[in-house]
Amino acid sequence: MKKLLTLCVTVSLFSCKSDKIQNKKEIGDFSVSLTKKIDLGSQVKFSFRILDSFPEEVKGLPKLDTMRLQYFKFKSGITPDSISPDKIYAYSGYENGKYVIAYDRNFNKDLSDDKRHYFDRQFGKWRMGANYDQQIAYDTIEYSEYKLGKTIKNTHVFKVVPNDSMVVKPGDFMFTELIIRMPAYLHKWYGTMSLSDEEYNVAVSPSWNGTSYTFAKKEEDFPSRMDYDFVETKLKDTVQIETSYFRIDSITPDFSEVFFTDLKLKEKAHGIAVGDKLKDLKFNDIQFTTTSFSKLTVDKEYLLIDFWGTWCAPCIKLNPEVKKLNEEFSKHLSIVSLAFDDDRNKVFEHITTHEMKWNHVFLQRDLKAGMEKYPKILDDLRIDTFPTFILLDKELNILVRGTGAMALEEVQEILSQYE
Repeated sequence: MKKLLTLCVTVSLFSCKSDKIQNKKEIGDFSVSLTKKIDLGSQVKFSFRILDSFPEEVKGLPKLDTMRLQYFKFKSGITPDSISPDKIYAYSGYENGKYVIAYDRNFNKDLSDDKRHYFDRQFGKWRMGANYDQQIAYDTIEYSEYKLGKTIKNTHVFKVVPNDSMVVKPGDFMFTELIIRMPAYLHKWYGTMSLSDEEYNVAVSPSWNGTSYTFAKKEEDFPSRMDYDFVETKLKDTVQIETSYFRIDSITPDFSEVFFTDLKLKEKAHGIAVGDKLKDLKFNDIQFTTTSFSKLTVDKEYLLIDFWGTWCAPCIKLNPEVKKLNEEFSKHLSIVSLAFDDDRNKVFEHITTHEMKWNHVFLQRDLKAGMEKYPKILDDLRIDTFPTFILLDKELNILVRGTGAMALEEVQEILSQYE
């Protein structure tokens, strides 16, 4: 489904909510009630750390070949608080030719009473992509967080499996061979708000480096980290939904309610034709760095937007002309090329090989879905022909809009004043 906003979701491991905590700070013009849910669409993988020696507090360790004791330290997204227990111990090694893992399921620091999980994996012959995840079921453990004088019970959904997807320490074979990892499902807080006669879903994601907020129309998906319009939004940030602006003011300690202030601002009308003003958009470039049309024109007089794809023969033919414009007018012109393509790596390889040294954005192409599944920016700007070129001035006024070589000739004519 179409993505709505240029906002981001930040993942976290542990955070808390239970019964409402008192002393909430109610600030803002309106609020949204939130409910905690497991985010089944957001699985993350964490690595355990290997201990150089065995702490005296850990009991019941078996005698295994190449046995290693490891731990994972829990982090919370809400401060000030504390977590109990603050870590989980696990061990790994080989027993009768089988790779074995066990973790302190009941947090008693005695691993003799915990279930062992065995895997067909010979020492020194493990491989990436072995998909050990399918051999073990998810587990749910309960932990406690202490906040504002209250004890809050929470749960964590995870599994512990052999490393099969990352070289943790290149050059240290033993460490990489024996590391174990934790695929986990995260918790987020969800609510619904009404704005401009439309309903929007709100997702709140706490983490150790700050809480992030995401918005989407009720029938649409939240933007993900792979979307071009993935932009981080935090507390006190200003958010734009359609033509309205509001600020995220505060959230209760238990994440049961978030408060907003309507800034009473309305966006001016924008268009897509020559003579119109183009709406400023935030987005991530091909290397996941956040930028925007206005940011790209901070120290330049003009911005050239180029919609293309590696599958498009006319686009490839005109790439050298775009490269020539960049070389001749880089002091006055900024360029951003938006590749509507099948594979990010393929686009990255093309722009590197052909030394296309300007800004690039990747837009996922859906060959099966067709035009109705276009990325939002293509729909918004009515892009249905490739290549399409749009030239903007510093105020984002559209000076040129067209396709093919004729559009580039118009761009060249405007820039010729700097020759």
